[in-house]
Amino acid sequence: MLVENEHFILLEENNKVIMRTVKQGFPIKSFDALTADLPRLKLHSFKELMKALQTEGEHEIGIFSAPCELYISPSKMKAELYIHATTEEYASNRELYIDQAIGLLESKGVSYSKELLYKMPFVPGNPMLAAVGREPVKGQDASVSYIEMPDRKPILREDGSVDHYELNFVTSIAKDDWLGEKIPAQEGVPGFDIFGNIIAAKRGEDIKLVYDRQSVGEFQEEGKVVLRALHGGALEQTNGLLAVGKQLIIPEDVGTKTGSITFDGAVRVHGTVQAGFSVNATGDISIEGKEGITNAKEIRSEEGDVYIKGGVFGAGETVIEAKNSVFVKHANNAKIYGKQVNIGLYSLGSEIYADYISIDRHKGKVIGGITEALFSIECAFAGNSHERLTKLTVKGVDKEGELEEIQRLAEQLKNEHEELKKIELTMGKMETVKSSLSAAQLEMLDKMGTTIQAKQQQIMSLDQTIKTKLELVQTAVSPKIEVTREAYPGVNLQIGKMSAMLNRETKGVFELTGEGVLNV
Repeated sequence: MLVENEHFILLEENNKVIMRTVKQGFPIKSFDALTADLPRLKLHSFKELMKALQTEGEHEIGIFSAPCELYISPSKMKAELYIHATTEEYASNRELYIDQAIGLLESKGVSYSKELLYKMPFVPGNPMLAAVGREPVKGQDASVSYIEMPDRKPILREDGSVDHYELNFVTSIAKDDWLGEKIPAQEGVPGFDIFGNIIAAKRGEDIKLVYDRQSVGEFQEEGKVVLRALHGGALEQTNGLLAVGKQLIIPEDVGTKTGSITFDGAVRVHGTVQAGFSVNATGDISIEGKEGITNAKEIRSEEGDVYIKGGVFGAGETVIEAKNSVFVKHANNAKIYGKQVNIGLYSLGSEIYADYISIDRHKGKVIGGITEALFSIECAFAGNSHERLTKLTVKGVDKEGELEEIQRLAEQLKNEHEELKKIELTMGKMETVKSSLSAAQLEMLDKMGTTIQAKQQQIMSLDQTIKTKLELVQTAVSPKIEVTREAYPGVNLQIGKMSAMLNRETKGVFELTGEGVLNV
């Protein structure tokens, strides 16, 4: 018998808890207080208890649990002990309860610490953490670092009374120079569950080194993969690939001693390019003499950038051209072409053509000449107080017209493919009976081969043109001209087909309104 009072008798029979109710009305709150001294009692449900208290007779209301129970988590990473005892019962029978817990843990094969069991604090009703596994730890991911690429952003600095247009343009590389490295992914730390079973750990994620295998090599050094230059040259990054391009260094001037330069790679000139001489290169060109160039014939980069540390005095003849960007301190009566043209101080009487043209927005001046961009022009001053004619033009992109042209080219490309297929089919049939062909037929067969090569070249050209035009449409931004300080009368602003000649001093951002009107 567990409890007896005027309302009921509480019995334990074969681990079942039976309530014999002899009188209704026992308060439920009083029952809670009464069972606080019966920690082994587990009720089936509150509803069954209420029914038993309100109905005379015999009722099974719960079970009488074992003094000690063990719970193992589904992950097998944790084992908890439930000791059903009051504080007083546990204190007086601590050794007995611990022995029962040990028996349960050992019967299940759980790895545990007997010392920790004795040290665990006991709180009635709360589980005691008897054993815990160790989660595996994933290995550290690989880490990659590369040599820093030169930041080709012009900075206008003042040194006393002289302006310098400085740019860290070319990074020269010697054979075996460090270019990057990878610390390989590390192995993880295995874990284990409460039964001592090993849990494998994942290795860290690998990262691929990206580089040009013709000019850069991998070497194992002190547990790392190190990238080193296979030969000297100029640091490059083309389509995301780290590379060392061919580099020609001219320690003095390009002139009578060297002749004009044509080079497959990057060219670095420590001096200047003298009048009448040229530098042509496939890679970047850097002219580093502080005095710039005067009356040089041509500076042209087929695939890279052009940097001229000093200014350009062109006498209307010098041509500067780059596939990508051009950086110069100033341009005086020169012709400059590029995707982006950056001028530090001024453009005077020059012709400049690019997608984007930036003549320093804080103090840069454009006076006279033609400055024509596809997307934007920015400068601090346009024209001068003498009202010299200065043309600033931003053409913009006719997206609808370009899309129509793309469709026309795509149809042409389709026809070229069909014609090529027909010629290849005819040629294939003739090849099978080549030995029986006449001289005229053999000549025709030979001409077919030439035609096929021409068609293939035409197809490649059309495909590239379509890709270029698609990229142009996708990247096109609204055309604008920005003059931050002063635009003088005599400046002709043109955006798209709309133009205006300034008759007063003004400044601001000039663009087309929603109605297609130039906001001058």
